[in-house]
Amino acid sequence: MNPLLLLSGAGMMAVAVVAVVYWKIRSGILWRLFLWGALAWTVGVGLKAAAAAPMVMLIPALRNHLPKYASEPILWLYVGLLTGIFECGATLCFAYIRRIRTANWKQVVGFGLGFGAFEALLVGLASFVLVLAVVLIPDKLPAEMLEKAGSGSDSPLVIPAPIVERITAIFLHAFSCVLIVYAVRTKQWRWFWVAFWYKTAVDAIAGLMHLENLLQDISTLGTWVVEMIFLPFGIVGLWGLWVFHKRWESLDAQPKTSEDEDANKRE
Repeated sequence: MNPLLLLSGAGMMAVAVVAVVYWKIRSGILWRLFLWGALAWTVGVGLKAAAAAPMVMLIPALRNHLPKYASEPILWLYVGLLTGIFECGATLCFAYIRRIRTANWKQVVGFGLGFGAFEALLVGLASFVLVLAVVLIPDKLPAEMLEKAGSGSDSPLVIPAPIVERITAIFLHAFSCVLIVYAVRTKQWRWFWVAFWYKTAVDAIAGLMHLENLLQDISTLGTWVVEMIFLPFGIVGLWGLWVFHKRWESLDAQPKTSEDEDANKRE
């Protein structure tokens, strides 16, 4: 394996750190908002992982009893719904915490960046450790791990691809969190469902790629094609943050209850 691929993991971790530090300096919010986002990610992904355990039995059961044109889309949607239900569900629960529910624009974006950056940090760390292990001690690793590590291209041209993916994902997560907190604060629940189906669609596509082995022995060009498929979701996230910035300004201009004012004073 090309040791330069270590730069992908390092780059993903750098994206996480830069996103949080940049927003911290620009907004001046407390670190706890980022930590709340990281905790929401941990709860949501932990629950999703537990709920995904039955897939080991579900996949062969559906494929054995249904034609492929039915079983495969059901499985892709199932993967997407796990994300929609548990990641958005966890974010919804955290949005009822008074500190988050009454957050201003800078604070709620910090919460969303904490959610996405923590994922980027862990994904980057896992990638870095995997490549390092394959480079240094390949003879001591399980065959499955070596197969997984060697399934992609070793070309240096793929190094930026995972970094682009993490930037895309951070915008996606941040926008989703903003939508959900906005829905709780305004009681306009359509925005929660926008976030729900937005994230469900992303992971349904990811489910398609993994379940159909489209990422197995993928070429350099194929790697970038995959990133281009997900890039529009990140662009939507960035655009959505800009749109809801204006909405939040109107929201913050409205009179607050004494409970909301007390919560904001503690910030």
